[in-house]
Amino acid sequence: MIAHRETAAPFLPCLNPATLSGVDLPDFLALASAAGFEAVELSIQQAQAVGAARVRDLLAEHGLTVAAASGILPAGPVLPAPLLVDTAAYDEHLLTLRERLKTFTELDCPVATTVLNPFSPLDQGEALTLACQRITRLADTAAEYGVRLAVEAVSVVDGLPPELAGPHPVAATLPAVAELLHESGAENAAVLVDSFHWAVSGADPRHITDLGTGGVGHVQVADVPHAGTPHGWTDGLRLFPGDGALNWSAFADALTQVDYTGTVSVELFNPVLRALPEDEIAARSYRAATGCWTPEEASR
Repeated sequence: MIAHRETAAPFLPCLNPATLSGVDLPDFLALASAAGFEAVELSIQQAQAVGAARVRDLLAEHGLTVAAASGILPAGPVLPAPLLVDTAAYDEHLLTLRERLKTFTELDCPVATTVLNPFSPLDQGEALTLACQRITRLADTAAEYGVRLAVEAVSVVDGLPPELAGPHPVAATLPAVAELLHESGAENAAVLVDSFHWAVSGADPRHITDLGTGGVGHVQVADVPHAGTPHGWTDGLRLFPGDGALNWSAFADALTQVDYTGTVSVELFNPVLRALPEDEIAARSYRAATGCWTPEEASR
C-alpha cells in the first residue's frame, strides 16, 4: 500500500503525462505514486495499448485514480488531435470513438479533454459552426458512457504546433470557449481551465468566476515567467507552480467561487525542466501542486 502525505492544498494534485514526456505508462504511474500523487491524467491511446485491465491493476497497485484523459480524438499513439482536426481524420476517429469511451469507463475516468484550435485555416464563422457541431456530437456520445467533455482554451499565440496554427482566429479565451459551449447547447461539456493560458489572456478572475457553478470541467496548472509580456509567452516557458509570477491565491479563489472541487494537474512543456531526472520532475511537481497556494513562509 502506498503511503501518501497529507496536504493542506485546496485541490487534489494531479500529474499530466506531458510533464514526463517520453515515459511509458507503467513507469509514469510508478513515478507519480512515488512522488505522492493520488490522481493522474492519461493518454487514452496509451491506456488502450497497455490494456484497460492491466492499467486498472497498476492504478490499484499504486493507489492512483484517473482524473482525466486526452485522446477522445487521437493523434497517433500518445498525442491528442485538436477539435478542428481535418474532416477525413475526424470521420475516421468517430468510427472508433465508442471503443475509446469504453476504455474511459473501464478506468473510471470521468473527464475527456480536448483542445479547441485557437487559429484555423477556416474562416472564423465556419470554424465556430464546425466546433459547435463537434462539441455536441462528442459530448452527447460521451454522456452515454458517464464521461464529461472538457474543452480547453489555448491563449498562447507564439510557438504553436502546426495543428493549432492558421490565418484565422477561432476562440482563444475562457469566455470565448464558454460562449461556444453555450451556443452548442451541449449539456455534457464544460471548460478546461489552464492556469498558463488564463495568465496569457490577462489573468482576470472573472474569466473563471463567470463560468459559474459546474462550468469548470478540469484544471491544468503551470506557472508563468517573471520576465517578458504575456503576449510573448510560449508553452516552452511553463514553470512549476509557485516558481513564477502567477497569483495563485486569486486563481484558487476564483475556482472556489465556482465550487470547483476536482484535481489540478501539473502540465509542463518546458524543455529545460523536462531534462531533469524523471523522479525529480515528479517530486517537484507534487511539491509545487501542494505548495503554490500559500506563500512559502505561511506553509512552514
